[in-house]
Amino acid sequence: MKRLRNLWDSILSLIAAVLTAVICFVPVWASYRALDDGLVPVWVWGAIIGLGLVGLVMVFAFLRKARDGVSPLRERKRR
Repeated sequence: MKRLRNLWDSILSLIAAVLTAVICFVPVWASYRALDDGLVPVWVWGAIIGLGLVGLVMVFAFLRKARDGVSPLRERKRR
């Protein structure tokens, strides 16, 4: 039962990583396209880079939790 719970927690963390990637990187891509087309000013690069870095950190954190079998909202495995 414990292994099944850890597997479920890993799946939830993987889903959280995918959702985080979509939530962060779709606006980054759209902002880049707007910048490339000249629709927004150059200072938007700061926001693009910031959101991209935060998204990467969060995605890697959720992937680490998925590898370790930890639920997305917990710090350690369940007992």
